[in-house]
Amino acid sequence: MEKIQGKDKLKKKKFGFTEIFFTTIFTVSFIIQIILMFTFFNELKLDVLIYIGYVIWVFSLYFGLISFWTFKKRGGVEKGKSYVNTTKLVDRGPYALVRHPQYLGGILFTLSITLWTQLLISLILSIIIIVLICQWTYVEDRNLIEKFGEEYKRYIERVPRINIILGLIKYIFLN
Repeated sequence: MEKIQGKDKLKKKKFGFTEIFFTTIFTVSFIIQIILMFTFFNELKLDVLIYIGYVIWVFSLYFGLISFWTFKKRGGVEKGKSYVNTTKLVDRGPYALVRHPQYLGGILFTLSITLWTQLLISLILSIIIIVLICQWTYVEDRNLIEKFGEEYKRYIERVPRINIILGLIKYIFLN
């Protein structure tokens, strides 16, 4: 066991059958969706959906990538350590809008693929991926309450889980 700033201990995470099963479903769904993206681009020939998909994709990149940088910069991560080794609660940047911007980035990315491919199977895969991602945010919240305690509970009251529209409204009108 390794101490984090003298307070929390890192626990060796054990994965059960359920976690492995749903992670496998997620991974297979995501891989199939990527293959579909390169194989069946614009099946319905609705170009407007492609353009909307690109806009959503840009937001997915922002939320998916800037989150890691923000963690590293503001999370009290020691030099040379991974962003997952945060010692401080991060509530700035994308984390001021939603609690799980990296998961929101994943949801937006899978939606952009669906808009690009315009296939029913891609839509079904997106639904599976989104349901799994949403479930993981609940697990993540429980883990973060364990790690940061009351501070994280107050953060939960201020910032929505992954609802960017509500997050923007709260940020604009309550800050």
